Amino acid sequence: MIFWKRVKQAINDKWYPLTVTVGKPVETQELAQRLARESTISPADAHAVIRALPGVMADFMKESRAVHLEGFGWFRYLIQARGKGVATQEEVSSDQITGLKVQFVPERTRNMSGGYTRSLIAEDGITFMEWLGKSSDETDLPDDETTDGGTGEDEERPGGL
Repeated sequence: MIFWKRVKQAINDKWYPLTVTVGKPVETQELAQRLARESTISPADAHAVIRALPGVMADFMKESRAVHLEGFGWFRYLIQARGKGVATQEEVSSDQITGLKVQFVPERTRNMSGGYTRSLIAEDGITFMEWLGKSSDETDLPDDETTDGGTGEDEERPGGL
């Protein structure tokens, strides 16, 4: 079940539903134990692979390569640039780069209706319920930064999109 709450966005003074994350996050050890139950590896082996994965991926991505985990999705770096851009091609330089982010795009497969199904999103079994709990019950996770696609200008997106 996916919980949501009503949130008023300051950017346009409109109300939107926004997902709520509750409870403790699933940590590496719990994930490793679940992977071990569903495969032929031990929890220790699963834990070791999960812990090594970010560094290995970063090494490949530092070579300007995307990383594709079959059935999961694609990871690549996006840069942020200062200001509104420059007038000519000759003025473009790495001095304009102010930040680096990782973009994740879930794997997608074509379904019977001609549309697409994305990994991490079950085709059935998802229900939505309004969160009526106290805000202190929500998990305190790092804020997800939203951008306008890597041009360097941050913007808020209604409804957390």
